Amino acid sequence: MGLTQQQVAAALHVSQAYVSMVENGRRELPIAQVYAVAQFYRLRPTVFPLPSTERWTEIEPSEIASELAALGYPALAYLCRHLPTRNPAELLMAALLKNNLEVRVVEGLPWLACSYTDLNWDWCIEQAKLGNIANRLGFVVSLARELSEMHRRTASVETLRWVEDNLRPAVLLRSQTLCREHMTQAERRWLKSRSSTQAKSWNLLSDFSAKLLAHAV
Repeated sequence: MGLTQQQVAAALHVSQAYVSMVENGRRELPIAQVYAVAQFYRLRPTVFPLPSTERWTEIEPSEIASELAALGYPALAYLCRHLPTRNPAELLMAALLKNNLEVRVVEGLPWLACSYTDLNWDWCIEQAKLGNIANRLGFVVSLARELSEMHRRTASVETLRWVEDNLRPAVLLRSQTLCREHMTQAERRWLKSRSSTQAKSWNLLSDFSAKLLAHAV
């Protein structure tokens, strides 16, 4: 950005010597400073460090909604009260791990995958396999890829197709829902007959489609 160390230090309220040590790898940037640095340099939240499993699996549904809003999801814009504090990869996996989540939040997940294709997909794939949610992640990524195709985002399409290909071997034979496990057997039978072709390819009970979600991108 063409700034001197003195200018950076003044903006971050630290010393020039501290900035120098960080830049030269002699000091690690503490988590408390990460968000300030990301905001100052206008970095995307995909640079935020990914936490330990214990931290991201405990994210509450209400926080998932507010963080989606902070990341720019239009349908939840009215909930935006702060800048992003979570890595989009962390948020995506925390949401997919929930067995019951509001539809308005679930609808934002394909938007998240479509808008932040630069997130750490290797980490997401690994966590999906560990949490047995490869079906859910695969379906969401497929929807995101279709949304990207609609908007002719070639680079995003290639990335998301790569993620799909790497998730296919991990698909569970047991059918899952897209964060709606509270459904009765009657509801499941009804939804099974109406699930989209894309959902069925991931052994998922869902009538979501990219066409229905296109307004969000």
